[in-house]
Amino acid sequence: MSTVNGDLSTLENEPDQPPSRLNGNSAPAAEPPEQSSGRSASWRGFRSGLPQNWACSGPWRQQVQRRRITLLDELARLELHGGQQEERAYLINDLLEDANAASREKVTLLKWWWGTEIERAWARLREVEERTVNLLPDPELPACAADAAGHGNSYLDANDPGLQHLQALSAQQDPPASTDELRSSIIRVLRSAHNKADHTNREARHLRNRLLIASAFSVLFAVAIVLAQSSLEGVSFVDKADGWDGSGWSYLLVVMVFGGVGAMFTAIPAISTIPSNFGPFNLPLQQGLLKIAFGPLVAVVGIALLNTGVSPQIAPKTLPSLLFLAALFGAGQHAVTKYVDQRAEQILTAGAPAKSHPKKADG
Repeated sequence: MSTVNGDLSTLENEPDQPPSRLNGNSAPAAEPPEQSSGRSASWRGFRSGLPQNWACSGPWRQQVQRRRITLLDELARLELHGGQQEERAYLINDLLEDANAASREKVTLLKWWWGTEIERAWARLREVEERTVNLLPDPELPACAADAAGHGNSYLDANDPGLQHLQALSAQQDPPASTDELRSSIIRVLRSAHNKADHTNREARHLRNRLLIASAFSVLFAVAIVLAQSSLEGVSFVDKADGWDGSGWSYLLVVMVFGGVGAMFTAIPAISTIPSNFGPFNLPLQQGLLKIAFGPLVAVVGIALLNTGVSPQIAPKTLPSLLFLAALFGAGQHAVTKYVDQRAEQILTAGAPAKSHPKKADG
């Protein structure tokens, strides 16, 4: 494990390790610091890319490692003394190393369900980002304030008190704002933005889990219907098309397949309009799975409804016409799942860049 003392001179070079290894392994190896005149140690930085064996790892792991390397470089370039060196060593050896361990941890089903390692890793990275502000030299604070304001604009309302206070301090010239007040304001804005991002990620995870449960129940009901039809060949849940010589359950299965095809046609345009790059939880994928799983049920119910004579419409008797009707009913599931799409869009746009969600004037 890499350890860092106050002047960064003991950061050890380690070989690349695969992402499947557990705690105690470091991420991409660092270049060793070089001794040079005028400084006790200089820093050549981490390689910009990830090791080749990370090419097939989860995107969230790669994002965590890239952010971790960026923060390591940011900390390593600072000229610090005394207690600040100890603070930097704590950030690197404890917080960033914990984020590194989380990104390499084996994710079990329960951890995936609750987002344990993802949220653990990003919590450490965000804490390091906030604590690093206290280590920056005074001349860098205006640039840091501008970055923090931009980050805040992506997540916070335009009239957020903390964001407005930071903007006022940044614009203050005569006399300029005190460095202590500016640091505190930057940290408050970063913390508020991070809290909003964490809340958005939790909402996305909760919705993803609910969509998976709904998809699982849809598939379970579809399988139950087919099994019931196979055991009750004397009763047809949907009237067979003219010329169908197969069993009732196989006909029902074909109807469901075409219902799923119709659902897929509506899933593509509905999902393509939703931003999907805001965080680690893949909501659009779960939305598409729900539509495709729900479409077969709608197709069966729709054709059965026409067979009962409740509807004034008469079900066609030829096989191509019935299958086309099944696809239409499958596409009709969008009338129900559009409410899921609306909820997902609310969550996703809340975490998207500022241009994707206009600020509210009334808070």
